Amino acid sequence: MKINSFVSFFILILMSGYGMTLTLVPRTVLPRNLICIPNTIPPIDLPGTYATCAQEVAAAKNQTNPDQGKTTDQIILDNGYFLEMYNVTTDDGYILLVHRITGGPHSPRAYGKPTVYLHHGMFGASDNWLFQNGDRNLPFKLADAGYDVWILNVRGTTYSLGHTSLNSETDLKYWDFCWHEMGIYDIPAVLDKIEEITGNEKVYYVGYSMGTTAYFVALSEIPALNDRFIAAFMLSPVAFNGHATNPLRLIAPTLGTGEQYLLDPILRGRIDQQYQLQRLFNVSIADICTPTAMRCGLCANTIFAIFNYDAPQMNYTNLPNILSKFPNSISVKTLVHYTQTMNSCLFQKFDYGILENLKRYKNIIPPSYDLSKITAKTYFFHGDYDNLAVPEDVAYTQSKMLNTTVVENIRVDWSMFNHLDFQMAKDADTLVYNQVLDLIQSIPPPPPPTSSST
Repeated sequence: MKINSFVSFFILILMSGYGMTLTLVPRTVLPRNLICIPNTIPPIDLPGTYATCAQEVAAAKNQTNPDQGKTTDQIILDNGYFLEMYNVTTDDGYILLVHRITGGPHSPRAYGKPTVYLHHGMFGASDNWLFQNGDRNLPFKLADAGYDVWILNVRGTTYSLGHTSLNSETDLKYWDFCWHEMGIYDIPAVLDKIEEITGNEKVYYVGYSMGTTAYFVALSEIPALNDRFIAAFMLSPVAFNGHATNPLRLIAPTLGTGEQYLLDPILRGRIDQQYQLQRLFNVSIADICTPTAMRCGLCANTIFAIFNYDAPQMNYTNLPNILSKFPNSISVKTLVHYTQTMNSCLFQKFDYGILENLKRYKNIIPPSYDLSKITAKTYFFHGDYDNLAVPEDVAYTQSKMLNTTVVENIRVDWSMFNHLDFQMAKDADTLVYNQVLDLIQSIPPPPPPTSSST
């Protein structure tokens, strides 16, 4: 079977599960500006049958990684680190779970530690920062170096489904958000909680993928937030993505201003691969993608095709653990917003259509985010093989910011380094995390607060 992308394939699977068929009809979209250059998306080849591997895959289903099935808090505690958890309520009523590492085997708990705030990417959650072995994980490296580490779970993830008045299972209105709201509500709420608990007004920030998008939104929409960051580190910065070769581009022309409202009732407002596969087919991705299944080719051309595939950096024995945690759930609107930026080649607010845009924005075209309002010291990390935050777009994003803002745009020293590698590559610690830690340590924090509220 040959399909254009795993994304369209997966949506077709979901539609068929409801007795419906969704036909994706690509159309030619002329670029609106010079950065919008539609690239050729290579087709994905899937074998016609996996029958030859069926018995071997079934026999391997019981092979597990020690961290497979464990939650963030369990992994942190099992590795000997001190943990606190907080529910943070945003101004629009969403209740977010934040994991805090206050110390560990090499750094005892102490008041006055500088804070590092970690913000995960699309389809991720706090546990995605813990895919490595032990102290090779970035949160543990930071804790061992004497930092107070806060790890956010954004709205809509399985850790953060609470709301003051809405039910995520029954109220579609709960899922009416995207990375814009993560920027203007989630980030400020977490910063306020950090200051309340630690007294630290300023933090170091590490964002990955959607965590970088939310950062760009937060600081451009609320410029006063610039003063809350000592420095920020963007792993795979996603703002302008007109050069993206990600397969999302194939369905981008079909996901415009109205399609969210078509998909919301069908998908219950969310895209949750783990949940949808389990409900429709009584199977999870972790069940399918065992090490044996990988050798059989069952996953290489599907799960990783959407973000490119870096075989030398894939720890196959860790794959079931990774896929027991990734992908997590996101709102349909989040994905649609990204496809809108691909269509327009602009970094702008959500496009609701002409009438609603006039109501919300007083203009038929959504306003663009003004990245020149970002003044906090920022570092970019990009990969050559990243098909969502491609180097050309990362450079273009940098060009839209003040010359004094982006201190350095750092290329990861691995020619096949892709979007997922920032968290899944077996050498992510030596290729990225050690450099992030070195940079953080080179930038002194402000003096610690004089008293504690805890």
